[in-house]
Formats: sequence, C-alpha cells, structure tokens
Amino acid sequence: MSILFTHAYYLSDDLKEQKIMKPYPPLGLLYVSAYLITKNIPNDVFDSTFSNKESQLQFILEKKPKVICIYTNLMTKIEVIKLIKIVKTEKFNHPKIVLGGPDVSYNIENYLKAGADFLVIGEGEETTYELYNAIINNTNYNEINGIAFIDKGKVVQTQARTKFKELDELPLPNREAINMQQYLDTWKNNHGQSSMTISTQRGCPYTCKWCSTAVYGQSYRRRPAEQVATEMKMLKEKYNPDAIWFVDDVFTISHKWLTAFHEEVVKQNAQIGFECITRAERLNDEILRLLKEAGCFRIWIGAESGSQK
Repeated sequence: MSILFTHAYYLSDDLKEQKIMKPYPPLGLLYVSAYLITKNIPNDVFDSTFSNKESQLQFILEKKPKVICIYTNLMTKIEVIKLIKIVKTEKFNHPKIVLGGPDVSYNIENYLKAGADFLVIGEGEETTYELYNAIINNTNYNEINGIAFIDKGKVVQTQARTKFKELDELPLPNREAINMQQYLDTWKNNHGQSSMTISTQRGCPYTCKWCSTAVYGQSYRRRPAEQVATEMKMLKEKYNPDAIWFVDDVFTISHKWLTAFHEEVVKQNAQIGFECITRAERLNDEILRLLKEAGCFRIWIGAESGSQK
C-alpha cells in the first residue's frame, strides 16, 4: 500500500504510564484511515504503543509506503522528529512525510525544518485524502486547504479547511487495523476491567485558556445520538469492554442531544458503563438521572475558575 499511518508513542519508554497502565488507541489516526478506505484508498496502520522503533522501522521497510502520515503532539514530538530523520533516507525510498495533530499548528516552521514535507492543520480526513492524491499524481499543492509546506525556501500555509458539518458522514474508526485486544487485556490485567474510547463530538463552544482548539476549532458539532448508540452496541457485541471513555471535551453541552442519546442507548440495549468529562453548570438532577440510566458511573468536572475563593 502507498500510504501508512503511525505515531511515535512507545509505552515501553513511558515510565509514568507503566505505573498507570491505562493506554488508549490512536483514535484520530483510525478515523483518517477509515475515511480513506471509504474513498477506495487502502492503507496500513502501525500502532507503536505496544511496540518499539525497531519493529516500526522494519514494518515501514517491508511496506515501502510512498506517504507516511504521523500523528504528533507535545509529548511525542521528539520521537517523531527522530523517526522523520531515519525514514527520510535512501534506505526507505525517501517517502513523503505528513504530520498531523494538535502540536503542528503552533510549530509549523519547526516541524517543516525538521524534515516534514507537509503538515495537516486542523481536521485530517478530507485534507489527507486530497493531499495524498496530489502527492501520488504530482499536482498543485497550493489548492489544498488546511496544509503547510515549504516552497522555494519559504513556508506556505494554505487557506484553512472548512470543518466537517455533518459528522454522521464520517465512518467509524478503523479499529480493525490495530490489535485492540492488547489494549483490552492491558486494562483488564491491571485494573480488573477493560475500557475503550468513543468520540461523539468535535469542537467546543467554550474558550478555556488551557484547552487546545488547534484541531477542531471553536465550534460544536455532534454525531447523531442514534449513530453513537449503534457504535456502543457494536463495541459491546464485538469487543465486550467493561467500560467506555467518551473523549469529548464537554459531554453534556446539549441537553437535547443527551436526552436523545439516553433514549437510543436504552432502545438499542447498548448500555456499557461509561465515564465522561463535563462542566458543573451543564449538570442538573435530570441530566444526572439520564446519564446514570444510560450507563454513566463517573463524571470528570473541569475547574473553570482559577480563584482560590
């Protein structure tokens, strides 16, 4: 296959996580992988979490992709840059390196100077699809929204990508591309119960200073409640996790959506115990009842105020 998705997080190098042992799969990469499959572009995914750089490099050598898409963030950027320098060589046939993730928006010039050919800024599905086609067909990159690259020694950043408006058009993450059982077993062996992740929304209408909106922006878009419940039922039947972690920034923003979600989860018999994040003012007795009946057992509430008082 001509395109490979990977990242540079290695659990074996993370001493803190080795004590916690609550790893989750790279959901963002799996979304982009799934989207490309719907566009008839087969792809490989190398999940480095339970692996190491040597195995990762061997996999890349075997697959010989023309394009390598790497997720990067604040924690993994050093390893990502090391990986770029290794694979941008004759031994690996000089593949085009595409980086995405929350950190690229703030370090455009640094990542490009470190050896990345392109940066995907913002949501990755449509941008990666268009960029891949442009690379393979050697067409003009300037017409692709949401990317940055170097042209004639200067950094070029194209117009921002319009965000997905209808999230029901997105396919489910390509979980089949990785070994999900390793995650489930790791959780089960260390905590007595397994856990998986689901994303129901993109963006957030709030403006917390500590929160990164680099990927999804200052917006709020939600997948249909029926679709989310169907995904829960699928995970329940296929993987049988003990719990779900909803990765959304504020799960109870819309009380209307949450009411529909409760209704669908009950109707589809899709209940799995879950935990979520929200804000204190987006909770009341009725919402707490709906959450509990849908399977919620833990809520994480952010501290919106820095005042000791």
